Amino acid sequence: MGRHGMVRAVDTHFEYEDGTYYYPFGTTVYALAHQTEELMEETFASLKNSPFNKVRMCVFPKHYQYNNNEPRFYPFKKKPDGSWDTKNPDPDFWDNLEKCIRRLDDMDIQCDLILFHSYDNWGFASMSREDNLNYLAYCLDRLGDLENVWWSLANEYDLLLSEISMEQWYEIEEFVASHNPKGHLISNHNCFRTWDMGRKNITHGSYQIKFLSFVADRIRKYKKPVCVDECCYEGNLPESWGNLSGEEMTARFWMAIASGAYCTHGETFLDDHDIVWWSKGGTLKGKSPERIRFLRNIVEKLPAPLKPDDPASSSEFMDNLPDEVKEELLSSPAGRSFPLAMARVDQEEDIVARVYEHDYKAHTEDDSVILKYFYLMCPAVYSLQLSAGKKYRIQVIDTWNMTVTDAAENASGTIRVELPGRSYMAVLATEM
Repeated sequence: MGRHGMVRAVDTHFEYEDGTYYYPFGTTVYALAHQTEELMEETFASLKNSPFNKVRMCVFPKHYQYNNNEPRFYPFKKKPDGSWDTKNPDPDFWDNLEKCIRRLDDMDIQCDLILFHSYDNWGFASMSREDNLNYLAYCLDRLGDLENVWWSLANEYDLLLSEISMEQWYEIEEFVASHNPKGHLISNHNCFRTWDMGRKNITHGSYQIKFLSFVADRIRKYKKPVCVDECCYEGNLPESWGNLSGEEMTARFWMAIASGAYCTHGETFLDDHDIVWWSKGGTLKGKSPERIRFLRNIVEKLPAPLKPDDPASSSEFMDNLPDEVKEELLSSPAGRSFPLAMARVDQEEDIVARVYEHDYKAHTEDDSVILKYFYLMCPAVYSLQLSAGKKYRIQVIDTWNMTVTDAAENASGTIRVELPGRSYMAVLATEM
């Protein structure tokens, strides 16, 4: 099993049992375990050379666009009437699934295992309450000793509400938690309505969200880690969820990290043989994985995990201005009106402003590291306020071209950092 033991949620980040920090850089291969042996081997080879240390995948086979093939095995044998016998698991299915998870563990990859999903063609999404619990009892017992498993109650749990009521979802959550003696991580993933990550059994947030400007608020509110497990995918599908550019996929990883959160990759390129990574695996084709590796290398060299900065207030906006600009502004109608205008902001307008003007900035608990990500903004200069009494090394990072340039050493106070005036830049300050 893993060299460092199981992964635990600690405060707003993750650690292995031995105290080593674990930073999830995930990818999505929903139907990995349900492909041919040849395709699975191709996927494992690609994963071995990838930056990804977490794979999000399903227990049940999946039936959806770009994934209409029959699985090799089914989880249960059938009754004489043709219905699934949830008390009679098919050993071939479970042996294959366990082997797949162990292969991931051999590569130090966590398996974020999805217990239910709605993309079904065989009746597994419409089982009775009794059958659901029979299935869970066997699954949790069979796979619960595998140290690299995380329990994800569902992919898009709210797209199963016609089959599983909210009361039943709460029962499922409690059932998984009470049959989890090794303490595997537990989350539940949404399509529209996010699951309440404040619930006692939930160890971390697992979100489908497109605008990452809200992530920091959730971390501050619930004091738990957040994984953005679905933020759309790099690819060229006609569907809106499957045609992010490599630049945008990379950017969403940086936005998550600079919010104190973590992101999960997915790839959806059209393929003549209908092999789409996000569902079946195969070979990675996109431009983001090597840049995600670049980010992972930076993050894993930090002395501690990052936390989101507190949101800036109007007074902090004033405080960050150069003295001469601040003095002139405060003496003008604009400066005197600024707090009055802020007090009148409409809530809906404020949400829009927060999406597009969010400050992606994070720091370690002791301020030994400060990270600012600019996303699409292209400043030529940035005024960086450093923690009092500390001296820092300042580096400018081109997140797309994968370069790190030293900008200053022994910096303190407020420092003016020169930037190239292009998108996807970041500034990293590390205490010396």
